Amino acid sequence: MEDFDKQLEALFEATKTIKINELSKAIDVSPSTIRTWRGRNKIPESAFRKAEQIRQNVPENKTDKRINLPFYEVSASAGDGRLVEAEEQTHLISFAPEWLDKEIGVNPKEVFLMLVEGDSMYPTLKNGAMIMVNQDFNGLSDGIYVMRHEHNLLVKRLQLLPGGIIKVKSDNNMYEPWEINKEHLNGTDIELIGRVVWSGQRM
Repeated sequence: MEDFDKQLEALFEATKTIKINELSKAIDVSPSTIRTWRGRNKIPESAFRKAEQIRQNVPENKTDKRINLPFYEVSASAGDGRLVEAEEQTHLISFAPEWLDKEIGVNPKEVFLMLVEGDSMYPTLKNGAMIMVNQDFNGLSDGIYVMRHEHNLLVKRLQLLPGGIIKVKSDNNMYEPWEINKEHLNGTDIELIGRVVWSGQRM
């Protein structure tokens, strides 16, 4: 983590902050996003650009009323699983803040975009569909989630069962469901990334 610590120190210096919560406010990301960067051992270039703006005291364009969400060049597999070593933010996609707030009900700092690969969630999610993933969800409830399972990135429907059991289901009946214990969530083999709150796809 030495490289990450050096990068983080550079952000602290540029933004004249000393704590993670201060830094997150300065560069307009959530503390959980910074923790995610630590897990990847890499800080995206967009954070350094923002910090450099602050260092140079360059005002942002206040006339731009759209919000840019990060898009990651990686697919969540709607199938048997897709091996993922790292996720890289490739570009930003703009959305209207009113739509994100009123229609989707998310904090823009806690969501990101990615693609679906495979047909196990068909017809709900087609191969190539873009999904919006909310990392800030209050408690686990029935719904569609992106999860990391044994280094595979999956998008699946989760259903809560009695006894702390979670059924992992595909909307395509060709794929068999399987079960996990709730106690094993966010361990070394299973990690919930976020809940799918929106999808965009061709008809």
